[in-house]
Amino acid sequence: GWRKTQVVIEVPFSRTTAQPGAQPYVAADLYHRPLMSVIREKLANAQDDEHFHYEPYELLWQSPHLSHKVKIQGELYTSPAFMDAHCELQASMGEAGCDLPRVVAALMFWSDATQLTTFSNARLWPVYMYFGNKSKYRRCRLSCHLGNHVAYYFQKLPDSFKDFAGTYTEGKGVGRECTTHCHCELFQAQWRVLLDDEFLEAYEHRIVIICCDGITCRFYPRVFTYSADYPEKVLVATIRQLGGCPCSQCLIPMNMIHRLGTSCDRQQRATLVHSDTSRSQLIATTRDLIYKNNLGVDSAAVESILKSNSWVPNTNTFSDALGSFGFNIFIALVVDLLHEVELGVWRMRLVHLLRILTTLNKDLIHEVDRRYRQVPPCGPATIRRFSSNTSEMSNMAARNFEDLLQCSIPVFDGLFPDAHNKIIIRLLFIMSHWHGLAKLRMHSDLTLKILNETTTDLGKQFHLFKESVCASYQMQELDREVDARSRRQAKEEAGVSSEQSHGVHRPRQPRKKKSFNIQTYKFHALGDYVASIRLFGTTDSYSTEPRELEHRTPKGRYRRTDKKAFIHQLTRIERREARLRHMRQQQSQRGPSVEVNEVANDPKLHHHIGQSEKIYDELSQYLRDHAGDPAMKDFLPRLKEHILSCLEPEIAESPTEILAGSDQHNSILFKRNRLYHHNLVRFNYTTYDVCRAQDVVNPRTVHCNIMLLKNCDDDGHSGKFCYAKVIGIHHANVVGPLVISLLICLTTLALLIMILSCVSIMDLGPVMYTLMRKGLTLCHR
Repeated sequence: GWRKTQVVIEVPFSRTTAQPGAQPYVAADLYHRPLMSVIREKLANAQDDEHFHYEPYELLWQSPHLSHKVKIQGELYTSPAFMDAHCELQASMGEAGCDLPRVVAALMFWSDATQLTTFSNARLWPVYMYFGNKSKYRRCRLSCHLGNHVAYYFQKLPDSFKDFAGTYTEGKGVGRECTTHCHCELFQAQWRVLLDDEFLEAYEHRIVIICCDGITCRFYPRVFTYSADYPEKVLVATIRQLGGCPCSQCLIPMNMIHRLGTSCDRQQRATLVHSDTSRSQLIATTRDLIYKNNLGVDSAAVESILKSNSWVPNTNTFSDALGSFGFNIFIALVVDLLHEVELGVWRMRLVHLLRILTTLNKDLIHEVDRRYRQVPPCGPATIRRFSSNTSEMSNMAARNFEDLLQCSIPVFDGLFPDAHNKIIIRLLFIMSHWHGLAKLRMHSDLTLKILNETTTDLGKQFHLFKESVCASYQMQELDREVDARSRRQAKEEAGVSSEQSHGVHRPRQPRKKKSFNIQTYKFHALGDYVASIRLFGTTDSYSTEPRELEHRTPKGRYRRTDKKAFIHQLTRIERREARLRHMRQQQSQRGPSVEVNEVANDPKLHHHIGQSEKIYDELSQYLRDHAGDPAMKDFLPRLKEHILSCLEPEIAESPTEILAGSDQHNSILFKRNRLYHHNLVRFNYTTYDVCRAQDVVNPRTVHCNIMLLKNCDDDGHSGKFCYAKVIGIHHANVVGPLVISLLICLTTLALLIMILSCVSIMDLGPVMYTLMRKGLTLCHR
């Protein structure tokens, strides 16, 4: 169950204060679950054990065009990191007198603060733990309940900390640097509670558990990844936020982080890495200066030791507790596609494009909104319908920015001068290409090579965009940016004197000049994706996006509390739901299985349409009603030709004499001469990552456009595909003859009929642009 532990930190007061020295401060109560109890509960549960991978394996693909096998990256339990941990464990000296099987329990951590309601200050900072031994496709589904809530810790120092500090400083308080230091101390102290002695004992010597199949195994917990946004990565890695070396994985200086994709940048990422050994010695020295010699946290002596590498005088709990076992917290802090790309680099890029358009002509902003509104949705959740004013970017989540990126090329094409349009469109294409590669759910060595090369092209194109395009314009803030800055200033003034600021009309603030900046950590982080995928598997396995969805769970539980001491109540609700879920699983295993007709969702079928025959047309009447439609020209002969092609397998397997020529067409009969109508058809297919998926075609909506493979004898435009619009979905009960001498046997088959209207590629004039990328070409004609 849950435990409540008091967290105590040492607050250093420098020699300039009234009472210098370190003073203990009880920050608050930490609600947490012991990690070993979570591991025991999961491994002893039959429902969770069913999909638990006890041993890793290597996934290979034999390409028909290559002589060697290609390594595939996807799940964590097929990654090199898991393979190395497993091999190292098997090669290590086992416990004396114990020959039980040894298994790696892969732990993956996520943490992120969230606002529980829209109009209150209720916040929660949960820690989620997942098992990498389970498939990422199940971990990403909230209905599987694989996210373990292991701690609810607070986001910042409580307000009473100011009163505590005032008692030792004669009411003056402490500076911002000391407060930041105490906040990091508090964060690390909470992790010291989670990484307790029992967990460290199991990390080194094992935990023995009887599995659901009756086999006793020794499980060794191993921490693989820690997913968080940048402000929390700073706390975990104990470095300075946006300091001289802002990256949590390397020591590249701030003035060099813009060199994305260059050979020098790749070399520095490999050589200038964080080292726990040298860092721990320097941290111990600075802490002696602070806690023993009573120097300030930001004193010159401390800064001279730590500032060059952007370190802070805080001990790192992960390094202290797990460093002796070879764990490196800096490598475990994996990339974050959601915050670094979709809400980071791409959002920055989009805002700057809107600034350029505002500089050229404000009416172009309305044209961008109009074009985005014309983009139809695609799939159930691939491309969602855009809001009426996309340029305002109000109430947008990361998925909305992802959709904006995928549809950006046709929206922004032609809005800029010709000299700049080519550079901008090429940058949008390369960035969309890079984003698609980074989000692949299955990678190979071949695709990782393409991603590495695309990263180089992306860095070059960003520099070209900044030097050639951005330098040509004097850009200013957008209206939304000016309004946001005015609201922030009004809020700050209201905090100082709410009575004076209430009801006072404030004139609109003047616009500030803005420049395009690629000297940011998020731009620098784009170069870490290839290495992260090679080590831990694809990004969807440790992305922060599914964990953002996990926030729905505590938000839903919060509504069932009294909104006061809600953290304690959330822990009780979590345990109550876990027990009810366990009882439900046991009941479902005892109860009889009930057969349910799931034909529409059967992934083994190629397609599915409804079986209803309530809506139909007489075939002759249907032809008369659509006599003037060009798509219905020679409809009946072509329909019978299509039916004959569908009956070829039946005819080939039958030992009968087959009618020849036009007799075959005349022998096709429609039962009751009816054509039955349907609203939609579902097609099942296998995705590139070897999963079954379903696509829906509905002629009444925008999901009526389809793409087909072109026949080899097709004339016209080059390309492998042809395009069509589905204007009707029908089925007919067909009667066809199989003749044996003079005996006629009638066979009835229900066949799917889709009426298509072919779409030809429009000729828009000369080639506007061509984006060459090693055989990948995008051109408009």
